[in-house]
Amino acid sequence: MNIEFTHTISFEEYNALRRAVNWGELSLRQFDMIVKNSLFFVIARVDGKVVGTTRCVGDGGYHFFLCDVIVHPDYQKNGIGRMLIGKFMNFVDDTVGRGETAMLTLVAAKDKEPFYKKFGFIERPNADRGAGMYMFYQKK
Repeated sequence: MNIEFTHTISFEEYNALRRAVNWGELSLRQFDMIVKNSLFFVIARVDGKVVGTTRCVGDGGYHFFLCDVIVHPDYQKNGIGRMLIGKFMNFVDDTVGRGETAMLTLVAAKDKEPFYKKFGFIERPNADRGAGMYMFYQKK
């Protein structure tokens, strides 16, 4: 399998990938904003087809939030997710200055925690840290 990594994805390709993993679609406005405002956005392609993506948002200095790690179900268990996280880690390494510390965070999908542990992420809550939290907000 020949995997190519790019930094461009169309609105239709992104939503098709989200549908493939049963995530809700985004509006064109939302898509435009994530493309514009992500610190890092990488796309995995096989024979031109989008099969995975991940991106990072944050301040570029201390906080780096890894989000939207998606691999198409037909291509899971082929190392694509690992490669996408590797690209993210390389981005962080290139961005953070020597001697500096940065906080990398994420919200794992259910039962995906072991995957992220392989990269050094720790689960919360634990003896030192409280639970991570989130909220989905929908404007009526």
